[in-house]
Amino acid sequence: MPTAGEPTTKRWAWAGAAILIWAAVAYLIWRIAGALAPVLVPLAVSVLIAAALRPAARWLVGRGWPRALAAALLVIGPLAVLGVLLVVTVDALVRGGGELVDALRDGVGTVRDWLVHGPLGLSEPQVGAAVDNLVAFLGDQGERIVGGATATAAAVGSFLAGLVLAVFVLFFLLYEGDRIWVRLLAPLPESVRTRIDRGGRTGFASLGAYSRATVAVAVVDAVVIGAGLAIIGVPMVIPLASLVFLAAFVPYVGAFVAGFVAVLVGLVSGGPVTALLVLGLSVLVQTLEGEVLQPFLLGRMVRLHPLLVVVSIAVGVVLAGIVGALFAVPFVLVVRAMINQFWSNPDPAP
Repeated sequence: MPTAGEPTTKRWAWAGAAILIWAAVAYLIWRIAGALAPVLVPLAVSVLIAAALRPAARWLVGRGWPRALAAALLVIGPLAVLGVLLVVTVDALVRGGGELVDALRDGVGTVRDWLVHGPLGLSEPQVGAAVDNLVAFLGDQGERIVGGATATAAAVGSFLAGLVLAVFVLFFLLYEGDRIWVRLLAPLPESVRTRIDRGGRTGFASLGAYSRATVAVAVVDAVVIGAGLAIIGVPMVIPLASLVFLAAFVPYVGAFVAGFVAVLVGLVSGGPVTALLVLGLSVLVQTLEGEVLQPFLLGRMVRLHPLLVVVSIAVGVVLAGIVGALFAVPFVLVVRAMINQFWSNPDPAP
């Protein structure tokens, strides 16, 4: 005869089996995504850019432009500008990468001497191991930066294939993105379709706002930092400003890393006073970004808590390296917007 505890035991067994099944499905999806990364990354880039350019496409179509012509213009124009900026940025980093890493090594050595012989009076074993690991890491990164051109040349075929795919997908997302979305949802039941449609559109709009704001913040940060470093007299202004521009696409963490590098270069080139001036400049720019630019450009609906941002970036780095760091925050932003919209009204009208 069944005992009183059997229903509870069965429920726990089914719950455990469901968890194992979902874990297995998630692992399978992750392995498939890893195998399809050369396709999925260009697709993700296309969606990110399409979300940013969607208001411009609607504006052009509203002014009487044919959809195909508006989409082509928005693919060629902004991508050409972005391509020039990226070429200049990467070229500046490649050309100044070796000198920048040498300056960082000297800066780390100066900090080590201060920690040992300065007011803190730390012992050499306390500082030596950590500093040696950091110097070795900087050396590895310097070799990667200097050899970046060779690595890019070796992978030029894969890069061009991804670029062609991204441009092709971007054109059709701008040309008939709404119709593609409707066709994707067509097989779903009507009630579920309506909620997913609302959540997807809200997430896409949030992604567009985030993309446009991030690009604007990156440009402002790079220009202000570059001008400030030039006034202070810090060398390697273009590589440092380029680093700030790229780091702005990784919220909080990127700004901290770029500011730390700029302070070390200022310490090596001009001493403690210059380093303090660069630190003050970095704090000023980050305050301008956090208190003025982001609230004005993003608004409350798009902003995420700093703890969630940092944890998302950390998870992204562990799972997918630099690509994971770049896409972690947009992914969390879209998922949050979709969940909020999906569950805000459980029984929406068709």
